[in-house]
Amino acid sequence: MTVLIADDENYMVEYVKRLVDWGSYGFDKAMTAGGGSLARDLLVRHRPELLITDIKMPKVTGLDLSRIIEELELDTKVIIMSGYNDFEYAKQAIRYGVSEYLVKPVLKEDLERTLDRILHRDLASKTESKQKAITGDKATMISYVKSYISENYDKDLSLDTLGALVNLHPVYLSKIFKETAGTNLSGYITEVKMQKAAELLVQTNKKVQEVVEAVGYQKKQHFTKLFKDRFGMTPKEYRMKNM
Repeated sequence: MTVLIADDENYMVEYVKRLVDWGSYGFDKAMTAGGGSLARDLLVRHRPELLITDIKMPKVTGLDLSRIIEELELDTKVIIMSGYNDFEYAKQAIRYGVSEYLVKPVLKEDLERTLDRILHRDLASKTESKQKAITGDKATMISYVKSYISENYDKDLSLDTLGALVNLHPVYLSKIFKETAGTNLSGYITEVKMQKAAELLVQTNKKVQEVVEAVGYQKKQHFTKLFKDRFGMTPKEYRMKNM
């Protein structure tokens, strides 16, 4: 997972970055931005799981970043930091779905408690969603499978894996997926991977081989054939056309 820390005061960015052991919370990358404009670009490009941002920054504020997350329907959780203990800011932050609101100076204990709450809620929410999928009707189950595929497009998405996810025999899952979604499961997985690949080609500077690996493929030739079948052009041609 990735955390993005944004503040127009560089010392604050470095302070928060070193305040906790991010690895112990499951974050393998901690990115920083010395202002809202850079944070916006990193947010759109990398789609981090967590954003910790100052609320008042020149040009692009923390609330602007929160609004962008909402508009793009990103799964990014948001912690707002502010030196202004102002209820109006808090109300606006809540309006944009901000997870937590911290008043500066941010203390280690406060940030750790906040991270515990966010991660606990996230885990509880995913557990609840899975339980509903297992015990619910076919539409609920397939919706959960689709959500899982979208969030884990770079991982093993074999029929066995997805069947185990919802406690169904792989063959039966494949059958009800086609009945409910109107397309076969393997085709849906390929579509999700190709759409994500197209997004990475346009929004990042990753090499084509890096994009191939980022969406869960190993062989570039196989990926290129699938991509060309979907978009009518090679990955390089698609990048040139859409840049």
